[in-house]
Amino acid sequence: MISGIFENCVGSQQEQFTLRYWAELGYRELKRGKLSAAAAHALYGHASNLTSIRLQNGNSSDHGLVRIMVWQQPRNPGLQKSHPFVIGSRWFASLVQDIYAVADAFNDDNANDGDWIVTEPIRGIEFIGQPGTNFYQRFTGVREFFVIGSETRQAFFQRYNYTRPGYGVIDPASPLGVSEGTHSSIVTADHDTAAFYTDVFGLVPANNTRKRSGYQNPATRQILMLEDGNEFLLSSFSSPKTDVGVLQVYTPLYPTPNKLEFAQPGVLGISLFTYQVENIHEFHDRVRRSNARSVTPMLSNEFNEPSFGLVAPDDITWVIIG
Repeated sequence: MISGIFENCVGSQQEQFTLRYWAELGYRELKRGKLSAAAAHALYGHASNLTSIRLQNGNSSDHGLVRIMVWQQPRNPGLQKSHPFVIGSRWFASLVQDIYAVADAFNDDNANDGDWIVTEPIRGIEFIGQPGTNFYQRFTGVREFFVIGSETRQAFFQRYNYTRPGYGVIDPASPLGVSEGTHSSIVTADHDTAAFYTDVFGLVPANNTRKRSGYQNPATRQILMLEDGNEFLLSSFSSPKTDVGVLQVYTPLYPTPNKLEFAQPGVLGISLFTYQVENIHEFHDRVRRSNARSVTPMLSNEFNEPSFGLVAPDDITWVIIG
């Protein structure tokens, strides 16, 4: 059985800066490992010496972790400041205790030579909730914002007047009051290829799967930096064992650049998501019989875990961990 999204992987050449950033979001180092250039090429498709650091937020050990992948020679600079909706784009989201405290931290950094794209926190009810109608019938939903940095693309959200136990757990020790990654997103060119995630990965589609949305929703428009006429399809998938670590697949219904070469292992920034499976040999056979491409042999990753890589029909690279 497959997990929710296990790790959000970040390519880096700035180990100390990167670790300091994630520590402010509540992540601590779990383990380190290394691969030679030849071993990294065999698993990740990029020949460079690699040092990886696995980070965990609080007690969330089965989903929403971060893996820092320090490449001696990166493939390319990654997505950098490209728009959230370029083909190949990836990001992930976390629950926060105080949305304005987190936004203020980024904005204050920008005011002192920081380099972030930060949208203004805005409340929305597209997927859950209802608008506030008066003092007594209050707003139910989320307030959220989006951040793009040289090595990260993240969404942050705060809930208002409802709870969802277990979907985002904020550790009291988190300096900025930020949870583990609750859901991760990819942007693809052909939405029909999303069937791979149910047919082969065995994920469970959400009730609102294949939803059409876009610029008409003020919150969606602001958070995802959309322009007039920009619409997309969205499908969401979760593991059969948990509703956390959700995968969201977006497909823009308008022309947008293809940046897949800047969003794969070996590049800088968010460039890979991983899954854990209970029987990796059985899962490997299943993937090899599918329409996935570039399926690697079973290999040991930098943490000495059985792993293999693949490219899904939507051209997104994945790594599976036993």
